[in-house]
Amino acid sequence: MEKSAIIHNMNESYAYKIGEHQYLIRLRTKKDDFNQVTLKYVEKYLRERRVKDHPTFSIEMRKVASTSIYDYYEAIISDEMDFFGRNFSMIAARYYFVLDDGASKVYYGNYKFFEKEPYESIEMFNLVFHQADRSFFKTPEWSKGAIIYQIFPERFAPTDNNFSSTWNEVPMGVRTRTNGTLRGIIQKIDYIKDLGVDAIYLNPIFKSNSSHRYDTIDYMAIDPLLGTDEDFRELVDTCHNNDIKVILDLVFNHSSTQFFAFQDLLKNQEKSKYVDWYFVSSFPVAINFPPNYKGFSFGPYMPKLNTENPDCREYFLDVTKHYLRDFNVDGYRLDVADEVTHDFWRVFRKESKKYNANCLIMGEVWYESTPYLRGDEFDSIMNYTIYDGIRNFLKGNLSLDQFIDIIERERGETPLTYYHNSNILIGSHDTDRIYTFLDNDKNKFLQAVSLLLFLPGSPLIYYGDEIMMEGSYDPDCRRGMIFDKHNEDILNYVKKLIKIKHLPVVKYGDIHVEKINSSGLKITRFIDENQINMIINFNNEIYLDELKGKFDLINEKELNGIVKENQIIIYK
Repeated sequence: MEKSAIIHNMNESYAYKIGEHQYLIRLRTKKDDFNQVTLKYVEKYLRERRVKDHPTFSIEMRKVASTSIYDYYEAIISDEMDFFGRNFSMIAARYYFVLDDGASKVYYGNYKFFEKEPYESIEMFNLVFHQADRSFFKTPEWSKGAIIYQIFPERFAPTDNNFSSTWNEVPMGVRTRTNGTLRGIIQKIDYIKDLGVDAIYLNPIFKSNSSHRYDTIDYMAIDPLLGTDEDFRELVDTCHNNDIKVILDLVFNHSSTQFFAFQDLLKNQEKSKYVDWYFVSSFPVAINFPPNYKGFSFGPYMPKLNTENPDCREYFLDVTKHYLRDFNVDGYRLDVADEVTHDFWRVFRKESKKYNANCLIMGEVWYESTPYLRGDEFDSIMNYTIYDGIRNFLKGNLSLDQFIDIIERERGETPLTYYHNSNILIGSHDTDRIYTFLDNDKNKFLQAVSLLLFLPGSPLIYYGDEIMMEGSYDPDCRRGMIFDKHNEDILNYVKKLIKIKHLPVVKYGDIHVEKINSSGLKITRFIDENQINMIINFNNEIYLDELKGKFDLINEKELNGIVKENQIIIYK
């Protein structure tokens, strides 16, 4: 019995509300250390008052995930109880764990181990139901398992298919400008709808001098090279008429040096009323390298904003409200979100949800994201953990066991209130394209996109990945979209996967993962008895008798039990 591996915390990752009168309790232990784990709980004040015959509840916990070193257990408790022949709502639960390894039992409560069953409240963990209710993580229903199509506006589609001479430049240069527009996106709405996605996410569309527009000059103005306010309003309306949501990219970590506040700072220096909108270390302020002010990525051309300044904060909250209120956008992706303060994002969430309670707030956080996912900041983050797992496993940098560990750890440690909102991806405007990364290996590409669209979460498809576009690191990954001469077989395969993703069991079902014959991966998605399976065979041909007679949804034929090398099958 490895006591040091037993982990439970009284926080939103290990004890939280998941539904009306339902609360999830989670425990982590060493792998295969226990035969049985039981959760016991009582009403706190009935126990403290020594009320006679007050109820004690006992639930056997379910093992929901296992990595190579840990097991994760879960149980759901209720705040309702019958007492004196009446139904009562508990004020708080005191709970503890009974861990049985077959040879002995140990009791774990309030971060202490006991040889005898604890009785006093102070010996147990504590869950105050009112507090759990207040911090209930409410995310938009539409975004759970939703497929989001990312569009780089200048590179997706020009108006009337009038492509610029630079459209097919290879490799795409850092200063290359193309002529994609908002109207061009409108004119491609049939393509987007036919793909089957639930939302589009647009990289920044605000006035800027760069193609990427992460150096914003005017947050209240649509870049005239992309179109007008009327064009954007029509794009949103057109998407909504086709049941497609629209997500905008907001850049509140930094601005352009041509942003009005920084221009005033350059002009008036210490006397500028915007001096506290930035982080200046010395005067005079000048645009040089290294800068004497904080800048994104240590660069001088994107000075870092101080959103703790009240006036600066108010300006960017006005920007937030403007596009929700005046254009009816459905959410925001927040650039470099982990470099902006938690305090600002908490206010940002409250203001955003006032205008649209169902707007999606998606943060760009590449690393540990738990602090942002406690119900008071973001609804989701761009999940670079899964990104790293899929890419490096298929590249040969991770073993199959290591990849399974990543999937299982996500299931074991991610709060279920957020789990299906997690924006999983295999590439974006910041990375080399998945097909190029995998050395133009078609089989590996199909495996990557199959994992993306079958694993739990809300998948992001970077424009062009559905047709296996190529592109090296930024900016080459931002080539002009190809609407002709692409591989129709690949596009149709992706469309089939998207249809399968929309099945409820794949959209927000639970997951079980197992290795088959050392070379295959089986992923089962399930809701109660309803389940659907994916098998990917990475190496030698394998035979599975259980598959005989099953119907392969992706290849649309009956299975004979043989799974060839690199074959992917999906069956009920």
